[in-house]
Amino acid sequence: MAYSKEERNQNKILLLATLNYLLEYHSQDMVFDDFSPSKQWYLQELKQTEIDIKKSRSKQIERRLEMHTSILRSRYDQGFNKYIKENTNYEIDLFETFKTAVLPIIKKGRIDDNDVYLAEDFIKSYAENTDEQENIINLNNLQAKRESYLNDLSQDEDVITEKFNIIVQGKKSWTIAEEDYEKYLKEINKNWLLAEAIAPNGTDKLHLQFSGKGEQALTYINISLKGGAGSIYTAIGEKLPIKMYWKDDHNVVVETKSEYKFLNKYKQVSSYGDVVKIEYVEI
Repeated sequence: MAYSKEERNQNKILLLATLNYLLEYHSQDMVFDDFSPSKQWYLQELKQTEIDIKKSRSKQIERRLEMHTSILRSRYDQGFNKYIKENTNYEIDLFETFKTAVLPIIKKGRIDDNDVYLAEDFIKSYAENTDEQENIINLNNLQAKRESYLNDLSQDEDVITEKFNIIVQGKKSWTIAEEDYEKYLKEINKNWLLAEAIAPNGTDKLHLQFSGKGEQALTYINISLKGGAGSIYTAIGEKLPIKMYWKDDHNVVVETKSEYKFLNKYKQVSSYGDVVKIEYVEI
């Protein structure tokens, strides 16, 4: 594919601005003590981008731009469009693909099963956009009609309804009845999940997990916060009897043993300003 001079220049400028935006606003998504994996990644991406620019690798630059903007799109980031407009000579719409997807739905006047997530994506993305309020109102009305129809259907004694979950693995996908889904999850999780602890806020979580066997085995604790997830403690050994619990939303206790050899042992994790401190108790 041949790129015009204008396309090469635009992609270069947009990618550099995007990476600077990520560094400024998203490098604090998950910080372990003073280490930010995201910041390291964005800095590496900037360095590689500079190399690609020098070597005129237009295809790599475009792919990297698509990758980073898709991540921001999945986060429904509301500040990116304004940042690009203020810091470059370009005006873009991060959520344009969502808009393209919902316009036919509005036109046909109903939301089918396959349309549900498309409508939700659009509503979340354009909630603060005054120019799109009419489309949001239309979608909300269509959603209300769909929910009313499903409620009427579920109350019809002659109609048997079943709920299913979709499972996707690579290129394969299949449906499974909701009553069997929990069994499926337990069967999958037993291969690596040892325990789970949920914070009082009901959102943040700790997972005690393991991987490998014998000398290659590791037992580790993953923490999940609003900005992402990552390991706070990793010890060498299989299915070690480590315990963990939340004292409150901002304090975690890990009960371990002094003889365990550990690969990482963080004392604090922060996510967009929210701080969780980790206390280690050797028993």
